[in-house]
Amino acid sequence: MAAAIIMTAHLHAEPRLKHMIHASFQGILREDVTYAVITEFLLEHKRPAERFVLYPQLSLRWKPEDPRDTRAEVPDIGVGNFTLQAPHFKMRLGVEAKRLLSVMHGLLDPQAIQGNKDVLNAFHSLFYQGEDQAKAASKGGYTLSPAIPYLLFVGPYFTSVTFGPFSRGELGVRTHKPSDSGDYNETIKAEVRLASQPAPRPLFLLGTHDSTMELERMISLSDTLAGPLIQEAATY
Repeated sequence: MAAAIIMTAHLHAEPRLKHMIHASFQGILREDVTYAVITEFLLEHKRPAERFVLYPQLSLRWKPEDPRDTRAEVPDIGVGNFTLQAPHFKMRLGVEAKRLLSVMHGLLDPQAIQGNKDVLNAFHSLFYQGEDQAKAASKGGYTLSPAIPYLLFVGPYFTSVTFGPFSRGELGVRTHKPSDSGDYNETIKAEVRLASQPAPRPLFLLGTHDSTMELERMISLSDTLAGPLIQEAATY
């Protein structure tokens, strides 16, 4: 049987962005390098200038009503808008990222790696980390809708998901960082989900035409809801 041909993805991005992706592969693989790459690609969609703001390390308290509880969920990047009304930032899109995996060297086509065991496990963990963040954002009033779009990145590869709406029981339970203070039944469900077999997710690679279209789609999901906030900033 002939060996499968592993295709290298063709990047359509402008030279400076392609250079950035290749440079991020060099040396020790670091998570913070991934943040810089993601930020530049998101900024390509920031038209008009008031469309959104990138908020790094947005701290979302797990129990905003309890000043004694210092636990927080922190998305790597919050895509949203500032407002004069509290809370003063509305997160339209959450971004959580992890460092590049060695299997991703060479910028392989996303379909060539989405079934890889290490890739599956990385995105499985990211999903529940992002979900906990979305729950904290919802409880703190940081969202515009009960459904919260998210981008989950491992290196320059990402998948798109939507978290919520959440039930009252679900909002009390963290999956990625389990605790014994939540609803018992929901806690058991969370433990089962976290331990379940990871399923492949459609992946996109920054710099490809498909990824550009997907980033625009995810941001535009909340353009209408964010309209008053965009107008508020534009006419202040």
